[in-house]
Amino acid sequence: MNRVDKLLKDITDLKVQGARNVAKAGIRAVIWTVEDSKAKTKEQLVKELRDARGRIMHVRPTEPMLRNMMRESVDFSISEIAGRPTASMEQLKKMIVRDEEKYIKKMEDSMANIAEFGSMLLPEKGLVVTHCHSSTVTGILKRAHRDGKKISVVCCETRPRFQGRLTAEELAKAGMDVTLTVDMGVNRFMKKADMVIVGADAVTAMGDLINKVGTSALARLARMNDVSFYSAAELYKYDPLTIYGAREAIEERDRKEVWERPPKGVKISNPAFDATAARYINGYITEMGVVPPQALWTVAMKKLAREMR
Repeated sequence: MNRVDKLLKDITDLKVQGARNVAKAGIRAVIWTVEDSKAKTKEQLVKELRDARGRIMHVRPTEPMLRNMMRESVDFSISEIAGRPTASMEQLKKMIVRDEEKYIKKMEDSMANIAEFGSMLLPEKGLVVTHCHSSTVTGILKRAHRDGKKISVVCCETRPRFQGRLTAEELAKAGMDVTLTVDMGVNRFMKKADMVIVGADAVTAMGDLINKVGTSALARLARMNDVSFYSAAELYKYDPLTIYGAREAIEERDRKEVWERPPKGVKISNPAFDATAARYINGYITEMGVVPPQALWTVAMKKLAREMR
């Protein structure tokens, strides 16, 4: 198994998780494909890039950020190859690696902007509830902590893979006041909460949020308790195909994650994600600022159109 195959397997096995980390890994897989390429001609190199893009884009079904980054970055690299007829293969490979690394830097810059906007949104002192593990959300919370805000955090453990533990550990290491609760135990904290912030795996044209299973119930619980609900989402997580009626796929994970040897007659349902309707979402915290769900597709399409030119 080569290093690209291993990386894609790690994504499938959730050793790499979180939409932005998966997208970064996808870019890294493109870089490694080019670095390890045996192509002797430009045509062969373009074919390798297209083949790699196809494999990477479909490694997990609910990852529009990965798909958007693959379309944009690989298309750009292919256009760069076409625009340099006299360049050697070695020069082209170095150019592609350099260009792909710029996309990783672009994601890091977006995350810094989201952290700043998110910190500004948080109260000077209060309780925030979150779910699963999102590097974008932890970035916001740690930025608020560095800004001197007294934020306590309640993390849902997020069964069956317990990603909430990753969030709790990361925030505790940053010196924050953090509590881990079983998923259905979050209700007791909601009456005291000031805000719920979750990540995003995908956002639709209607402003609906696709995120870790349990998010939808958390959003409804927040509404029942008059608590604001926000999603931290880079605009690359917007799925443009939903404009035309395409539905965002909900990945069904291995039932053994829930119960390795269930008794005969017991069926297991293990969806990785669920959908939260836009009406339960106060806003999306993006690199362009806080955007209401109804306006997100307009802002996202402007960015995607600009970036893909």
